[in-house]
Amino acid sequence: PTMKWLYTLLWSMLQWLPIRWEVCTKLQQKAWDHLEEQHKHERDTTKNTALPIPTVDFQRNRQHLSSHLRETFGKDWRKRPLLLRGIWTSEELNANNTNATRKLSLQGLLNEELEIPYFDDATNKILSPNNRAPVKDIVKNMTLGIPHKIGSQLLVDEYPALLNEVAPLDVMTELFGDFFSEDCLKGSGPFNLFPALTTVPVFIANSKPKMSEHVGCSEKSRLLSDDETEEETARTQPFTALHCEPIGNVAVQLSGRKEWSLIPPEYSMLIKPSLSPDGRAFFASNSNSYINVPTYNAITSAGDAIWVPSWTWHSVNYIPSEDIAIGASLFH
Repeated sequence: PTMKWLYTLLWSMLQWLPIRWEVCTKLQQKAWDHLEEQHKHERDTTKNTALPIPTVDFQRNRQHLSSHLRETFGKDWRKRPLLLRGIWTSEELNANNTNATRKLSLQGLLNEELEIPYFDDATNKILSPNNRAPVKDIVKNMTLGIPHKIGSQLLVDEYPALLNEVAPLDVMTELFGDFFSEDCLKGSGPFNLFPALTTVPVFIANSKPKMSEHVGCSEKSRLLSDDETEEETARTQPFTALHCEPIGNVAVQLSGRKEWSLIPPEYSMLIKPSLSPDGRAFFASNSNSYINVPTYNAITSAGDAIWVPSWTWHSVNYIPSEDIAIGASLFH
């Protein structure tokens, strides 16, 4: 595993060398070809089986959750993904959603004037926002069916108390450590010179089905006609392409549904890892095929959370729903 990540870091360095991009690309492709041949037997003999994702009923086991996880999944349970069913009950979410003062609800977001970056068309394979507007305008267009997506920590940076709307912080602290106070959102070290210990991006997307044309923030959308195919419909759903980060993540679903695919880091050499195209702190996959790559699959509904260990590859598809998809990630 150490040598594999050395290769990954080498590829990353190649992309930042002050030489022509074409040369970097050729060097990277040569490295990939060499490793693909080296791991050909591993790919050919590895079955594309769906790995069983550990799952726990949060409400049923809340009072003794830590001991339950150790006894059921072993002391190293944090090294694998974990699906936490129902960290919020439907009653808690419904009560919150009728409260216009709660910011992480549809009504709260429709009243939010903070200007943030967003993805103008989340049905394309892009990992970085490409536009900027007030939250209320972006979300209003989502309700009209436009495939925008928000993935920004600026909301929680502006309103640190939103941490309490994301997850039960006492249990998160019990499971993952003391990373979930408002102080952790500030810089760390002397005079806050170093990055914060915790970042909490909020993810919001239109997941309404039957959208075809993608237009800008001030334009109208069009419904699919009856003769357009299901495949065309699927291509118009927001998604996040396969990537991984060097930090852990508790991703909480507050509204809507998402489908997750997660690949353990030991299979990184099978999916051509590379530095983020825009230089952000994650790695992207440049492979067009994930055949024979063992994968965890899970669906999160409103109230669920999923633990994504550091360096675990993951992609996300937004499942068609009449609800605007709202979620947040506790990166720590």
